[in-house]
Amino acid sequence: MYFVYQFKKTEDPKGLTDALWHHKVAHQIVFNQDHNELWVLDPSQIPTIEQLMAIWRDDPSLLHQVKPARSSKVISQSSLLQQIKLSPMTVGLLLLTLFVALFTQLGADFSVVGYFSISPFDIKNGHIYFYNLSEVMSKGEYWRIFTPTLLHFSVLHFVFNTLWIWDIGRKLERILGSIIWSLGVVIIAVLSNVLQYEISGYPLFGGLSGVVYGLIGFAWLLPHLNKHWPVIINKQLMVFFVVWLAVGYTPFPEMLGLGSMANTAHSIGLLSGLLLGLVYWVATKSRKNVYK
Repeated sequence: MYFVYQFKKTEDPKGLTDALWHHKVAHQIVFNQDHNELWVLDPSQIPTIEQLMAIWRDDPSLLHQVKPARSSKVISQSSLLQQIKLSPMTVGLLLLTLFVALFTQLGADFSVVGYFSISPFDIKNGHIYFYNLSEVMSKGEYWRIFTPTLLHFSVLHFVFNTLWIWDIGRKLERILGSIIWSLGVVIIAVLSNVLQYEISGYPLFGGLSGVVYGLIGFAWLLPHLNKHWPVIINKQLMVFFVVWLAVGYTPFPEMLGLGSMANTAHSIGLLSGLLLGLVYWVATKSRKNVYK
């Protein structure tokens, strides 16, 4: 069984569970730590569950109008809006990243990139001048330890990262909740950026890749620690990302137009995600599992 949702004390799951059975979604409502929880048998049905839950939140009476034979047509009409409602912080991060990509012309406008880089910089006579991290912090520009995450330097770089954030990030946000998800993203981003800068000593780097690897590490580890966690990252996909991480240390990404890879940020992102997964498991392992 796979955990999907923890109901608030004021939420009655009856209307939703009736609709789920109507759509032949095998599930069970479990009472755990003063809350009802929704667990499902087949994780491939989670998209349908998400869409039905969105209708249930907006207007439960509409659930009776959704017929099993026509459900995909009725639900798909507002699926994007429903996804946004279910994963607001993921959508917010993607919109902010899009804004920065347009504002900086995908890193082509250095005068604007300097607002988001980990250190302000100046280029004179072919040389780049910038500050060390302690000097940046002494200026009170604390946002800079996060904002390099929003910078991208090519279309492929932007598309690759944002697609994975959308695919993995929204699933984790639905499970963890927006606050815990956002806190995890900030921690991964800051650790990736700071260590990338401290190790490389160069301020012109950026991208969501560190966060992508962090979310991947977190999502991959949890099912190994808790058998009730849904499998978001399977073995084959994890192998792909590890291989791609190794490829990042070669000239191949530059040949594809992705530019020089911030390999330290990627590696630290993955390690941070694994560590956060372990911390989350320890913090929540007291939760009783009813499925043996």
